[in-house]
Amino acid sequence: MCMQWVVVEYYNVKFYLILKGVEDISKFEYLKSRIESGENLYMRDIYSWCIVQRICVISKVEYLKNIPILANIWNYYSYLRAKLEYRKLKYKNGI
Repeated sequence: MCMQWVVVEYYNVKFYLILKGVEDISKFEYLKSRIESGENLYMRDIYSWCIVQRICVISKVEYLKNIPILANIWNYYSYLRAKLEYRKLKYKNGI
């Protein structure tokens, strides 16, 4: 079985996806094509897609020096708020 790590970036939030086989890789190719086509996806969309597809995902926020500190703070706040939603989503899907 091949295992592969993939990183999807959303502003200063990085989603680390663990693809555990050919099936997960093909599912990721679909997500990748949606992103590359310019479809507007939010943090919640990316994370919930991973949960529904049963792809392991870890999210991390990263401080970006090239944007103002208030923007970093706001993005971190949005990330924390989204993390609460992620817990509810996992519970709802029995994960």
